[in-house]
Amino acid sequence: MKRLIFIIAILFFSNAFAQNSKKVNSLLLEEVTIISPEKNDGYIGYILINDNRIKKVSKKKPRIKEGTKIINLKGRYIIPGLIDNHVHLSGMNGLTDDDIKDNPEIVKAFKEQLPKSYLYFGYTTLIDLATPNIKELEDFKKASIRPDLYHVGSGAVIGKGYGITNWSDTKPNFIYVDDNNQEIPNKYNPEDHSVKAVVSRIKESGAIGVKTYYEPGFDPNVARMPVPTTEIMIELYKESQSRDLVLMVHANSIESHGFLAKHKIDVISHGLWRWGNIVLEQGNEVPKEITNILDLEIKNKIAYTPTLQVINGLKAMAQANYLENPELKKVLPSTVLDWYKINKDKMYKEIFGDAPKDIILNSFDRINSQGKASLKYISRNGGVIVFGTDTPSSLTYGNPPGYNGYLEMKTMYKAGISLKEILKSATINNARTFKLDSDYGTIENGKIANLVVLKQNPLKSIKAYNNIEYVIVRGKVVKREILSSKL
Repeated sequence: MKRLIFIIAILFFSNAFAQNSKKVNSLLLEEVTIISPEKNDGYIGYILINDNRIKKVSKKKPRIKEGTKIINLKGRYIIPGLIDNHVHLSGMNGLTDDDIKDNPEIVKAFKEQLPKSYLYFGYTTLIDLATPNIKELEDFKKASIRPDLYHVGSGAVIGKGYGITNWSDTKPNFIYVDDNNQEIPNKYNPEDHSVKAVVSRIKESGAIGVKTYYEPGFDPNVARMPVPTTEIMIELYKESQSRDLVLMVHANSIESHGFLAKHKIDVISHGLWRWGNIVLEQGNEVPKEITNILDLEIKNKIAYTPTLQVINGLKAMAQANYLENPELKKVLPSTVLDWYKINKDKMYKEIFGDAPKDIILNSFDRINSQGKASLKYISRNGGVIVFGTDTPSSLTYGNPPGYNGYLEMKTMYKAGISLKEILKSATINNARTFKLDSDYGTIENGKIANLVVLKQNPLKSIKAYNNIEYVIVRGKVVKREILSSKL
């Protein structure tokens, strides 16, 4: 009996010693001003992180284990990691498929820097909003340090319409429509392209949402592309809801927003900036035709993604000195910047043909003003704004990863959106809308420790988002300078 007690005692003390000798993987951020979007104001406090999650947030210093690393952040501000709900990580900004094949070293340099560029500006969570093949996201996921990544699979395209990029797949994700003008190859079985079948494939791919498109086209001289019917929208919403998927729709015109405002959807993935023949009234008053649509979107609680940088990114192609901006060197490798400078005239021609640059600049200034006016109206009347950039929106170098998010925030601020609402749009609003709020969006116990440490108060200055000291990714503290492409 004594021998049994002795063995038990040895086992007990051995186990206790093993537990006490384990490496402590804890971090305490102390005396930092905590700005979490669900609170009215910031407060000085402490954040205890264990492994990759927040263990405790408090105004008093918590008890900590021996070996806990402590970082004093007195005079600094900390916010939840930012979320960009609209990025495209396959391909490369500004390069066609042929350009990508012909310049593998340029593409490699861009891809290696890509995760760091988003982190450099505080974007610790990204949602890839429709990629032709989710396998193309694997290289991004292999990076040693990167933002958390979610996706919505391949887009649910209407017939042979806007957004179709995966015809080489065995079952490309288009929704079959009975339209003689579609010319869909006979090899595709309509049953494989019902709304239910398409949404099922998207769910099976590990997606968190479904993206479809209402885009008849941009050129009135070209035949319209197919768009969703009321029946398709009703079924898309039903099938998405049954699989706990967020339904979002590409739309940016008065026609598309006017149609979608009447339906049950979760997110419109672009702002209402294409007004057709309607123009801003004196004093920048939004015309009734536009406010009627926006009022209905607000009433139906459809989240609104401004994506103002889509317009500004295209406008950049017509700006003579855009590529001389020193900020670009922090998110783009020098070889990539040099390639853009050498090929900028060719790239302009591929998008705009022979259109004079002054006409392009004036046109995009008008569209941008319309987009800002729509956004301001949404904000002033209680709409839900969710932050997304559509990086890159097209074959332009004007949507540089990471920096494009900062530019989007600056444009939102110029549109009259408060600093508090801008922070909410990129944190708690995105997290709730995309059903990620159990892990992200606020600084609370149990959340994933994705955080951004700023030298300025983001509720006082928009420039705070370009004055970052540390980015914390799943509990790992990274100095901002390490993320710069200039190193």
